[in-house]
Amino acid sequence: MTQTLDHLRDALRLAPDPDDARRRLELLVERGLDAAALAAAGDNAQAVLRIACAHAPYLTMLAARDPRQLLRAAADPHLRRRKPRKVFAAELDEALRHVAPGDDKAFNARLRRWRGQEIIRLGARECGLGQPEEVGRELAALADVAFDAALAFHDAELARQHGEPFYLGEDGAYHRAHLCVIGMGKLGGQELNFASDVDVIYLYPSDEGAAGSLSLHEYFDKLCRRVTRAIGEVTEDDIVFRVDLRLRPEGSRGAICNSLPSAERYYEAWGRPWERQAWLKARPSAGDLQVGHEMLRILEPFIYPRHTSPDVIREVAELNRKIKAELDTARLGGGFDVKIGQGGIREVEFFVQALQLIHAGKHASLRERTTRKALDKLLLAGLIAERERAQLADAYGFLRQVEHLLQLESGQQTQRLPADAARIQVIAQRLGFADPGEFLGSLRLHTEAVAHLFATLGSETPPPPDIAVLLDPERGEDATRAALASLGFSDPGQALLTLESMRKRPHSPLSPAAPPAAARLAPALLKEISASPDPDQALAYLADLTPHHSGGVALWILLDENPPLLRLLVSLLGTSAFLARTFVEHPELIDGLLLRQSSGPALGADAIAARLDERLAECPPDDDEAVWNALRRVRYEELLRIGLADISGAMDVVQVGERLSDLADACVRRTLDSVARTMQTRYGRVPRMAVLGLGKLGARELGYAADLDLVFVYEGELEDHELATRLAQRLTNALAAHMEAGRLYEVDTRLRPSGRQGTLVSSFAGWKQYHDDSSQLWERQALIKLRAVAGDAALGRLVEDHARDVTFSRAAPPGLAEDIAAMRARIEKELAHETPGAYDIKAGRGGLIDIEFAAQYLQLAHGGAHPALRVRGTVAALEAGAAAGVIDPGVRDVMVGGWRFLRKLEHRMRIVHDRAIHELPQGPELVKLARRMGLSSAGALERAYLVWTRDVRACYVKLLGAGASTS
Repeated sequence: MTQTLDHLRDALRLAPDPDDARRRLELLVERGLDAAALAAAGDNAQAVLRIACAHAPYLTMLAARDPRQLLRAAADPHLRRRKPRKVFAAELDEALRHVAPGDDKAFNARLRRWRGQEIIRLGARECGLGQPEEVGRELAALADVAFDAALAFHDAELARQHGEPFYLGEDGAYHRAHLCVIGMGKLGGQELNFASDVDVIYLYPSDEGAAGSLSLHEYFDKLCRRVTRAIGEVTEDDIVFRVDLRLRPEGSRGAICNSLPSAERYYEAWGRPWERQAWLKARPSAGDLQVGHEMLRILEPFIYPRHTSPDVIREVAELNRKIKAELDTARLGGGFDVKIGQGGIREVEFFVQALQLIHAGKHASLRERTTRKALDKLLLAGLIAERERAQLADAYGFLRQVEHLLQLESGQQTQRLPADAARIQVIAQRLGFADPGEFLGSLRLHTEAVAHLFATLGSETPPPPDIAVLLDPERGEDATRAALASLGFSDPGQALLTLESMRKRPHSPLSPAAPPAAARLAPALLKEISASPDPDQALAYLADLTPHHSGGVALWILLDENPPLLRLLVSLLGTSAFLARTFVEHPELIDGLLLRQSSGPALGADAIAARLDERLAECPPDDDEAVWNALRRVRYEELLRIGLADISGAMDVVQVGERLSDLADACVRRTLDSVARTMQTRYGRVPRMAVLGLGKLGARELGYAADLDLVFVYEGELEDHELATRLAQRLTNALAAHMEAGRLYEVDTRLRPSGRQGTLVSSFAGWKQYHDDSSQLWERQALIKLRAVAGDAALGRLVEDHARDVTFSRAAPPGLAEDIAAMRARIEKELAHETPGAYDIKAGRGGLIDIEFAAQYLQLAHGGAHPALRVRGTVAALEAGAAAGVIDPGVRDVMVGGWRFLRKLEHRMRIVHDRAIHELPQGPELVKLARRMGLSSAGALERAYLVWTRDVRACYVKLLGAGASTS
């Protein structure tokens, strides 16, 4: 057993501060760390112990009180994935189960011990065992649940002492009154750090009522003071969170709690600009959440004024001045302060909040509490460019990571780097940097980028020098080429030719004779182009767009009056050649971009169907060509909406697949309706036929440029076969036909019974017989994803039911893992053709097929015994497998994370040219792809790809056995 400790001692020699790390290990051993229990606990426990000793000393301080806490934290099933709030609540309920009513001391002790164990788990997740961006959300959930428990405990005790509080409602009846805790600041934004104060405001519903002999205000005053002590008091068992109440009405001089009517009166009469800013992050966190939501409803006109008056602009400018004054003070003494130093966390947060204060009144989509998500929505609204979003998001993530590490050093509320060079070296190594210089260089790059953007708030700045060169036609070719290269153009020569051609067009923003709106627009237009993922592409498509727009000048006037639309347009042009080409060919879709700004990122299935029906109602019912063109126009509009939401981060990879699948479903259904009407007219009847989706369409995981895997099943007599075949052929031809407005989808029918050798359509009886008697393993895998998409709904359900029976009702065949592994190996050998530096994200080693085959193996092997595994989606199958205990949660996390990364990569590759592509590009194209992925360089993308695919392959082999490993 001592071998485990000896191994750890050896490993800690490589720690950033090896002497300190070993001392902390010995301290835990002295305090009772059981070597046998540690050895039995496995790799997770040893990983948590290494992190605590080497990277997060505060965790050893917590564990020293009871080293078993460390082992319990390591055994937590949520060590490597986010713990939901309901799980926090259930675990805290269990920890407090035996606390007697009124026993404050026992309640406080158990609450703090539970919190300590959770901080150990979360500290380990922050330092390598989880996703750092999730830790802030979990810390906020921990605080929410702690407040809930303290409220319930002390409310029950006060009610026993004084009587329950009741208030008179608007309905004339009395109701039980409860307190609400409004989370402000980082608690509201679910961005807590390890030593955060929690900023809260306490609210109760009304002053019209009583609690025995106490007024409601007296009752809730007592309750708030008890809850604040329960959370914020330092005891021998530590603290939960420091509680800061200074954001309440009237600040430190005001009452500790307020009724809704009194709070409303205060903000209506006395609400100040900084309070508007504070309420941007307000979130009902604990207690009676309905009271909090009512307060937010009441205050909406105060927080989000509909009209951006000069007063609002002046308020933002004044807040900006105060922030800068605070930053000047922060420069005094000690090392850099990552929170309030120049270019620090506070500047990122204020940059976001300033734009929200000005624009969120008109654009409800901007009402987002979390900084990272708000940046995505500002991009989607066109208020910032993609490069600005990426710079701010990267800097914010980096600075928050540094902040967390500083606080995990001692548990103190600090954001200031030490001035001592030796301590800086330790911090740099804990963050994964080779030396202090590399760390400080990265810090400088991030903070300079933030400071530069922060300085632009509220000020008109001249164009940057390189942009000024491009605007000056008198500058020579050499100077212009150099400026283009400096701005990120990969082919400055071609870009120069494009600029010169635009200068010759009288209505171009670059023309000496440009109209005033176009001339005003030129600096911003060139700045946005240079900030896009592919400046060459954005400039080229902008040049193509100009002559196609009716009126010429109208586009520039529209963009000059609507800067967010300018950013949206350039983001589109620089990210996807396919969507840009669509826009150039159909400039009328600019109306769709304007609509997208006001109605959200993408429509759901019902809304898409309604939009299609609205357009089709304008077409003559017997004019198939008009119907098909209308379908195509709506599809391209929706692709623009989905693509922009995807590019900006407003939708994750799962949501993108769902929306693209919803769009395909609707197009298939309406196209089938159209060809069925024609058949009804010609033949007097339409066969009863179901259209089934398989593959990614069936799983609702469709990507860009994807074929639709369809099969057709009919019910009827033998003579119906010919009609069903004609109907299926006309549907596939109509979907693939190139019309004036483009095409819809290519269709792949090779997954039908017997593949290419089989008939295009199958009778239901023939379908059942084939799959009961003759289907092969790969076909059973395909049936997992089968879903009725269009046609006869009742028949579609019958086919779905039969597919489930075939797939899950039979016992897993002997050698299932070996057969799947052999099939996978053959695909990799025949299709991937990988070499160092040339990778296939789908068929290659550790690629998407590894993940999909692993999920399908779990479903085929265990779906009979575990109904929850009978799902179509890959992620859903992996999650269900972990919940059923047939896959290790760590393996599940790697597979799900790898799937999300690789699918996002696939989306970013395909959206460029609207064609299927699986090979990772090389050279300049890899640089552009890295930008589209939000990564700093091609090297960063390649490293991330290699790590994910390595881990995915290791998990795939673990699931399917040694035979799954291919050379």
